[in-house]
Amino acid sequence: MWTERRYNYMETKMAKEPKEEKKSSGNKWLKQLRAYDDSVNYEYDSFAKENCLYTPSPYFNWIFANKSHGIPKNASVLFFSEQKAGKSLSIYAMIKQMQQDDPEGIAIYFNTELRGQLQFKAIPGIDEERMVIYDTNDPVEIFDRVENDIKAMVQDGMPLRMIAIDSLTNIQGIKRGDADSVANHLVGDHALTIQIGLGKLVPFCKRNNILLIGTSQMRGNLDAGKYGPKEKMAESWATKHAFEYFVSLKRAGAAEDKADIEGKTFEDDVKDARDNKLLTGHKIFVKMEASSIGSAGRAGVFTMDYEKGIINQHEEIFFLAKNAGIITTVNNRTYTYKDQSFNGKKETAFAIRDDAKLRNAILADIKKLDE
Repeated sequence: MWTERRYNYMETKMAKEPKEEKKSSGNKWLKQLRAYDDSVNYEYDSFAKENCLYTPSPYFNWIFANKSHGIPKNASVLFFSEQKAGKSLSIYAMIKQMQQDDPEGIAIYFNTELRGQLQFKAIPGIDEERMVIYDTNDPVEIFDRVENDIKAMVQDGMPLRMIAIDSLTNIQGIKRGDADSVANHLVGDHALTIQIGLGKLVPFCKRNNILLIGTSQMRGNLDAGKYGPKEKMAESWATKHAFEYFVSLKRAGAAEDKADIEGKTFEDDVKDARDNKLLTGHKIFVKMEASSIGSAGRAGVFTMDYEKGIINQHEEIFFLAKNAGIITTVNNRTYTYKDQSFNGKKETAFAIRDDAKLRNAILADIKKLDE
């Protein structure tokens, strides 16, 4: 009797439980579903160090607010600023850093303001063999070239790491290019052209882990009212939706920004006709205005030398570590990091500059705060 009841119980239990065959069948379906090219790979870490690109500026890198303090290769960044703030120079500096980190990496730069022939030597040390600049504002020569020609090269193994468009604002609308007269006002032509172009370009970049950098000019914000911002980014809503990061750049104009930590100003000994010394560089205030994949609002400052590119990283690390609480102050003169003490800001920054082990340890501690 007991054996019969036990048999009936087991039979009922087995009928209610899913069979092992069905479970394996479910795994088979999942395997097929994940075989598509657009399926998200859970094993790929977009924020791992090896999957990020960097600027030469620690403060600039820090504003991206992730564990590697880098820009994911499969992300897109939109720089915007007033004129001559440093957008183009920052892009060239990023290309140089990418080439230093990746001995095979290639960058493509579409200069829609047609200044590539004038600017390509702006940052010394760039491998010109691995940077291609196109001077064009024709959307066909930008978006169709990528879709029809460059895409096939990447599929054949070309190590393309970055595509920059500087600026999106200056790309000519399709209808405008065909118009017979500037008197033909084509409302929405530019916005629609950029929307369609990015609709092709963005998926290509993401699937191939190519960092997309765009820049935008500024225009007057006539709808802001009396108390609103006087300027705004000159791009449509569709363009803004194509980028994960919005980064603003501005010439730093405070009194403390006109000199380095030693008190040296960014001026040459040569003077102009009004007895003003010629500028050799300026500091740039950079801020993460908005982000789809991290915290926004972080701001930093770095120094752009007109002949050397981004310099004085040791100053950035000092102020970044001090503001993050990694370097602490005992009094107005003494700064400490773990068991080391330094007498004054300048001496602390110099120690960071001259000691690679110290510099790397401080940067590692700063990154830990975002893990």
